[in-house]
Amino acid sequence: MLERLSKHRNYLHTIPELALEEYETAHYIRENLKKLNLEYIEVGTSTLCFIQGEENETIGYRADIDGLPLKENTNNLYRSQKKNQMHGCGHDGHMAILLTFIEEVVKEIKNGKKLKKSLLFVFQAGEESAGGARYIVKNDFYKSKNVKEIYALHVYPEINKNEFAIKKGCVSLQNINLDIRLQGKGCHGAQPHKGIDSILIGAKLVEAYQSLKSRNIPSNENFILTIGSFKGGEVRNVIPEYIDILGSIRLENTELIPFVKERLEEINKGFEIAFGVKIEMEFRPFYPPVFNDEKLVEMSIKYLGDYKVYEDIPLSGSEDFSFYLEDGTPGILGLLGIKEEDKGYIYPLHNEKFDFNNSSLIPGVEFFKRILEFRDILY
Repeated sequence: MLERLSKHRNYLHTIPELALEEYETAHYIRENLKKLNLEYIEVGTSTLCFIQGEENETIGYRADIDGLPLKENTNNLYRSQKKNQMHGCGHDGHMAILLTFIEEVVKEIKNGKKLKKSLLFVFQAGEESAGGARYIVKNDFYKSKNVKEIYALHVYPEINKNEFAIKKGCVSLQNINLDIRLQGKGCHGAQPHKGIDSILIGAKLVEAYQSLKSRNIPSNENFILTIGSFKGGEVRNVIPEYIDILGSIRLENTELIPFVKERLEEINKGFEIAFGVKIEMEFRPFYPPVFNDEKLVEMSIKYLGDYKVYEDIPLSGSEDFSFYLEDGTPGILGLLGIKEEDKGYIYPLHNEKFDFNNSSLIPGVEFFKRILEFRDILY
C-alpha cells in the first residue's frame, strides 16, 4: 500500500495547480480511474466516480485537489515543479488516500466481496478560496446519488503520526471575506496638512476593528478577525489617495453575522465623519461552519479503537466541506496526524516548508476502509 500511496502523492506534489485550474491533476486522477475500469463524470476540474451497490443509498468520500499560490522551500525529490505554486495544505495527501482507498475497494470486489451501499468518490476542485464544493452539491449527478453520509480527512501537523482528531459538533468555522477601500486625500509627504492621510487613518481603522472581539463579542464566542493585506502608495514621500485592506473573519455562531456587519459599518461611518474619508466595504460570508455528526463521530472513534483519537481539537480555519452538509446530510471531517518531530515534519499548514512522511497516510486509508468493513457494507 505504501508504494502506491507514495506514487500518487509524490507525483501529485510535483504538479500543484490553483483553484479551479487543476487540469493536470484532474487528468492524473481520471487516468488512474480508467486503469481500474471505473466510470466517472467531470464537473469542471472536479471528478466524481460512482460504484453501484445493492441498496439505493450512497456513502460519499471527498478529497480536495487544489494547491496554493506559495513558493515551496523544501529539498525533497518530489518538490513542486510549478513556479510559486505548492501543495502546502496537504491536498496531495488527500488525493493519494482516496485513490489508494478506491484501489483497495476494487481489489476486494474483484476478490468476490460485494457492496451493500453504493460509493461516491469526489475529487473536488477549488477548496482553497473558490468554494468548489458549491458546484458539486448543485450538480444533477451528485444530487441523484442519494448520499446519506459523507467523509473527508485533512492532514494535520499539530498532532502526531498515527493519531486522529475527530470532534463532535463544530470542527471548522464560518468565514467572512472583507474587502475595504479607504479614500483619503493624496498630497506631498512634506505637506501632510494639505491632505487626508489614508495610511494613518487606515492603521487606526485596523486597530478599531480589533475592538470588535474585545468589546462587542461575548468572550465565550469563537471569533477571529484578521487583516492580512494593507496596501497603499508607491513612493516614500507621497501620501496616497487610496489604501486597500483585505481581511477575514472566522466565527462559529452564524447568528452573529448581522451584528458583526452592522458594527463594522458603524465603525466605518464614524471614521468617515471623524476624518473626512470615504470607506467602501464588501462583507461576504462564504464557507459555512462544518458540524460533524455526533453519531458518526461516535462510530468512527469506535472503529479507530487501536489509534489515539483526540475529541476536542478543531480546525481554526474554514473548509468548504460544509457545503456537503448544508442540506442535513451527516458527515465527518476528520484530522489525520502527520507530525514527526525527529524527522523535521513540524511545519504548519500553508507554510513554505510544509511536508510529511507518506507513511502517515496509511491510517487514512485504513479509516476509510473500516467505515465499510465494520458496518458490513463491504462483505
